[in-house]
Amino acid sequence: MSMSAERHGQVNVIPRPVRVSLSGTAPFALQPRMAVHALGGNEAQAVAQHLVAGIKRLTGMQLAGVDGREGDGVVLKLDAGMKNDGGELSQREGYRLSVNERRVEIAARTGHGLFNGVQTLAQLAQSAGGSAWSVPAGVVEDWPRFAWRGLQLDVGRHFFSVEEILRLLDLMALHKLNTFHMHLTEDQGWRVEVKRYPKLTEVGAWRAESPKMGDRKSGDGIPYGGFYTQEDLKRIVAYAGERFITVVPEIEMPGHSTAAIAAYPELGNQDVPGLTVSAVSPHWSVHENTLNPTAKTFEFIGHVFDELLPLFPGEYVHIGGDEAPKTQWQKSAVAQDVMQSNGLKDEHELQAWFVRRVEEMLHARGKRLIGWDEIQEGGLSPTATMMVWRDWKWARHALDRGNQVVMAPTSHLYFDYGQENTPAKPEFEVIGASLTTQKVYELEPVPDGVSAEQAKNVLGCEAQLWGEYIWSWDKLTYMTFPRACAMAEVAWTTGERKWEDFSGRLSKHMDRLDRLGVNYRRDDGMPARGDVGMGRTPRVR
Repeated sequence: MSMSAERHGQVNVIPRPVRVSLSGTAPFALQPRMAVHALGGNEAQAVAQHLVAGIKRLTGMQLAGVDGREGDGVVLKLDAGMKNDGGELSQREGYRLSVNERRVEIAARTGHGLFNGVQTLAQLAQSAGGSAWSVPAGVVEDWPRFAWRGLQLDVGRHFFSVEEILRLLDLMALHKLNTFHMHLTEDQGWRVEVKRYPKLTEVGAWRAESPKMGDRKSGDGIPYGGFYTQEDLKRIVAYAGERFITVVPEIEMPGHSTAAIAAYPELGNQDVPGLTVSAVSPHWSVHENTLNPTAKTFEFIGHVFDELLPLFPGEYVHIGGDEAPKTQWQKSAVAQDVMQSNGLKDEHELQAWFVRRVEEMLHARGKRLIGWDEIQEGGLSPTATMMVWRDWKWARHALDRGNQVVMAPTSHLYFDYGQENTPAKPEFEVIGASLTTQKVYELEPVPDGVSAEQAKNVLGCEAQLWGEYIWSWDKLTYMTFPRACAMAEVAWTTGERKWEDFSGRLSKHMDRLDRLGVNYRRDDGMPARGDVGMGRTPRVR
């Protein structure tokens, strides 16, 4: 891609495509009621419908319907034999976009590749004044650097409606993000229906109050809760699948389990003197409540898996594994007996044993385990995938052992962290720290010092939206964008990246987000659409 093309605004796409060659000839004029020709059967036609919808959202232009005829105009073509000299376009997500005055053609080996090309075409469309829109002539050849390009949303602390989740999925698709990690269970709320265990949502989905905005040490006195039915999850997963986004569920264990234990106390360490867990936690922090390591608990986990895992067709299930204090296991005679019976020297090995048992249960159900980097404490399973959030040394530790990793470091990808110039109002409260869009853009997901062969086990990266201080849709989008734009390019674009180049495109990209009604963070720290919706959204029975 030539820098001159960028300076003149002819190519304004995020994430930046790998190869762009502009011809300098007359652009293609998008016309209202123009047909979209989809060649390649039902999959191509389904992607073409997304193109029609995307052009409508971004430009306001209504194209005509989709047909299966060859011709000039806008053409989507599935081509199983497509390749280029380097073979990169043979990848599952690669595409070629060719534009001249008469025709726009997107060709790909798969529907996913076509879909990625559609996102690029929608962004390439630029206003020609009034209701006219055009696409610059040239060729784009593009494919992703990493297979895992994710966003994690914690709905345990604050709940988001199905409609809000679907809106977030649309924004992910626009930026070619392909993994949506739903953090479904927490100390402060269990958010998913399990029919065999109704108390998980009757009790576990509701807390008596939440910390007050701007005063986290005080309660607000307002009951709060919510959960997704299995039908809700089917709808979310189907909607994501239509956009080639995989939904990864997270069921936290053995820690972060207060809500589950409040619903079913027998899951906790009941033999610990003085221990009573009778309610979902109403405050933030790391809680000591852990699941007990007994057959009854594993039976519960198995039943939960049997109901929930069929809802998620992806291969990965996240089991958390982080921030699980060992205090209760140290005091529990039952836990100590389990350790002695299994030859475990300490509670860290007990957690590793717990994780391996759960991994076996997942394997039996055709799934793979992924967990936070604490799953290596006491011994890392050779088949587990680690999501690295704390220290980069844990990534190297896993890669040295041949494990796969997803990079999600606090240093670059914790979007619950604050940003510069944040207004001093309660609704803008954050957990702390400061993480700018430029800092996100500076991330290199492959750790220093690893070999080229080890680097192949870096699946990609994922941004985290922990929910303690993300309490409404407007606050969510304010914390996510434009930082997610930067992460999308880190995860997608191969080759050298320059902040000056990206920031120039980003300033124009904000116009797109404006047209989509996104309440992103402006450079001055204010939300693009004002702070009216930044407060906590009521969620009561």
